[in-house]
Amino acid sequence: MTTVESPAGWKAVSALGSDATILELLDAARLDLLAQTALPNGRRAALHVSTEVTRQFVNGVHGLMVRVETAGEPLQVWLPEAAVRVAAVSVGVSPLVLLSYALVEWGETLGDWWQPKRVGHAQLPNQTTMDYYARLHRITPSSIKVDEMLEAGQDVVVVGDHGCGKSALVANVVEQRLAQGDGVVWLNLSDPADGPASIVLAMLEQERSRTGAYLVVMENLHANLPVRNELFDCVERLRSDFGLTLQVLATSWKSAAEILRRGEPARALTPVLAEGRQLVNQLLVDSGIDEQRWPRIRSLAREDAHIALTAIELSDALGRVPTESDLEEYYTREVTGAGRQEALYRLACLGMLELQMAVREAGHLREPLQQLRDAGLVFQIDGAYQIGSRRRAQLVMNRARNQWDADRRWSRPERIVWLHLQRGGDRLMKATLSRLDSLISPDEVRRDSLYLVTTWDTLTRLGRSLSQRSAEDSTWNDNLGAGVFAASALHQLSHDEAWQAIAGWVRERWSYHDPGCALPEPVGAVTADFADFEEIQRSMAQEDALLGGAPHLAGMTADELDPDRMYRNWVLGLLLGFEGSAPARFRKQDRIDQLVEVAARAQEADGNFYPARVPWVTARVVLGLCQANLRVDHPVVRDACNWLLRRVAEGGPFDNWWRSGTGTWNRDEATTAMCLSALVRAGTPMHQAMETAHTWLMGREQEWTVAGREIDLSQVLEANLLCTEAATGTRDHLQTLFQRVLRAMRTPTLPTAPEERLRIPFVAAQLADIVWRIVQMESLKLIGEVLNHGRPDPTEPRTQPVLPETVLAPTGMALTTQQLRAWRRGVDQIEGTIREQIAKRDGTVQTPAVQEKLRELLGYRAELTALATELDNTVSLDLLERIDALGKRICGTAWPDLPWPEPPSEPGR
Repeated sequence: MTTVESPAGWKAVSALGSDATILELLDAARLDLLAQTALPNGRRAALHVSTEVTRQFVNGVHGLMVRVETAGEPLQVWLPEAAVRVAAVSVGVSPLVLLSYALVEWGETLGDWWQPKRVGHAQLPNQTTMDYYARLHRITPSSIKVDEMLEAGQDVVVVGDHGCGKSALVANVVEQRLAQGDGVVWLNLSDPADGPASIVLAMLEQERSRTGAYLVVMENLHANLPVRNELFDCVERLRSDFGLTLQVLATSWKSAAEILRRGEPARALTPVLAEGRQLVNQLLVDSGIDEQRWPRIRSLAREDAHIALTAIELSDALGRVPTESDLEEYYTREVTGAGRQEALYRLACLGMLELQMAVREAGHLREPLQQLRDAGLVFQIDGAYQIGSRRRAQLVMNRARNQWDADRRWSRPERIVWLHLQRGGDRLMKATLSRLDSLISPDEVRRDSLYLVTTWDTLTRLGRSLSQRSAEDSTWNDNLGAGVFAASALHQLSHDEAWQAIAGWVRERWSYHDPGCALPEPVGAVTADFADFEEIQRSMAQEDALLGGAPHLAGMTADELDPDRMYRNWVLGLLLGFEGSAPARFRKQDRIDQLVEVAARAQEADGNFYPARVPWVTARVVLGLCQANLRVDHPVVRDACNWLLRRVAEGGPFDNWWRSGTGTWNRDEATTAMCLSALVRAGTPMHQAMETAHTWLMGREQEWTVAGREIDLSQVLEANLLCTEAATGTRDHLQTLFQRVLRAMRTPTLPTAPEERLRIPFVAAQLADIVWRIVQMESLKLIGEVLNHGRPDPTEPRTQPVLPETVLAPTGMALTTQQLRAWRRGVDQIEGTIREQIAKRDGTVQTPAVQEKLRELLGYRAELTALATELDNTVSLDLLERIDALGKRICGTAWPDLPWPEPPSEPGR
């Protein structure tokens, strides 16, 4: 996994002048390739390259023909001159990496399409890591079974929960194989650069083993499911064509192993379950710690062997079993200053999904991360930083949330994960989306794919298309809506330079800086999409005619409409969203503040944004305010949301759903979806009116799935996600949407209606937001309760009392040691129930009602902490009654009848 970060190995090529000929380039490349393939003292590599590397001219193309020994005739690998030129100037692409690329094509030519990507070097973890694995490993029933299966010649996958010791088990096998003379290739698939080329590169670099056998380790196979078929193809070709004796030893989640079992029989891996409790028990047996302390350590570790090892070692240092607070303090010891705290917190968030932060991607956090590594608080394994097990990540996050300064709170974990995926490149994004597509949890396989990977591929193509279109005309034919929605999609798809080009035009065309400005003002002529609003007025007139002269629900006729005022209110919403969601380096807070002030002045007395007949204008402004990070606690947002929910009879727009008010322009389904999205995003509780509208909307499927209504479809998908916080109802419609978008991109047509000019950029922005929202929700599901704050132990570690046979309460009532343990189990039950309830509410949508419930639960948790501390020190009848009352309140009917102390015996009886 270690990656060369410079164009290494091209010494002869680098020495050439700029006027070197093709033949001179190839001769120099030949020397560089032979220099890298030659091992010291004439030793042969596992994949041996013949010295017969020749310059040839094939089908009009100059190149190098390289011969690699196989079980039969040598395999001829063709390296065209163009590929050599590209490789020689690419970071990390040495002559051997280039040859690895070509070899995994199995003799096929690297064509003009070839673009180099980083190749992970499949090498063993460093010695410090291997030494730690040796300290952790113990012989368990699982390790014995792995040895037996490998001895029988089978390929094996070790499955189990994170922290159960899978890597330590594998490291022990590796040490044995190395001792007997086998070769080892170790891939960590958490790095998406580790793949078939990594295996080939390792075979080109390492000496042929004494036994002729090799163990291929595929660690974290679940982390990159898309590459699994290529990996197994590579192993099979190395066995069949090159005559190499290879065995595979993988680690993975149980759910990923289930997917592998459904594959081809030739690629079957025998699963062996590694149970954390087995390793924890063996660590305790070997520790010499008093057996009375074992249950407390097991409770702390929660079957995470890494935590158990730390707790055992801390027990020796403290002279007692450490508390959860002790562990939190140990894993964050002496972490002060915003830089180091942010670095550790971000790494903990990534650790929840077993993601790592590559050194090259650390940016401004590289120095703090190096300091944390030097302090032993994070690990640098090959080219990436990682925090350790999920349980350790949880403890770090608990400490960050409960102990660090409030002004040093950073983004929510799922947001950090998403930004990491965006910055990590296409391979990391697709690897992670594939995991979310296929796996519900480490234990459960998803029945139906969410199509996240295929949707992301579509979005990637859309991003390139929008970027190219913006390069041709950043004004989008002077169409503000098209430009703003295109910019939103471009930013979410990491085309920030294209966003900046559009921003220059948007900021030049609209002004709102003058004090007292009532609505945004166009600079010069109004932007071209104002013509759409003139068309809207005609559509409204047609609606009025159909109503037979009866006034619209809002009491406004088309003749009374001021289309310019309506348009500029809509523009206000667009500009708020545009500036509020700007990339961080282009964000202008003064512009956002000015637009919020304009919104306060533009809002009608009853809370709507003109015109009251058209609720989607108010919804657009609310959405823009939300993108500017305002919610219902802001008066403008609150009043607008209250108006949206007001029934028609009370002067509002709501009549079990929201009507467009614009005839056929925006249909009722799209308007209802927009209003629901605005309300939920603003943090409005999901009460009966919204549930009624959502039910009506989902019952109108035959309307919003009609071909040509992709804008409606994308809005409904977003609203459904927001209302239900579930991706299950989105899957098939998401597939339909991206297929239609692809079709529209392949066969573009002239728009027959004004709104169609918005279709591709609007749907692209919606799709990007939908994928991001699903990733948030599914990441939270995979992370599970680890995202909870956990129960904060007191800052000062409390001493665990040595229990006598009977504990006397101040009242003189006796409580036996066994009874006291029952009460402690009750405290643990309350803690677990509170944690589960927080997990259900600590999601992506934080409405006021949800926030209030979370505050209540956090209060209960604080109360429980105080009671648990008191229980460890003194026991009184009053204390037990308070614990019992809290247990009944939190656990309900699940709360058990606990043993109460017996009254003291009377003297003489």
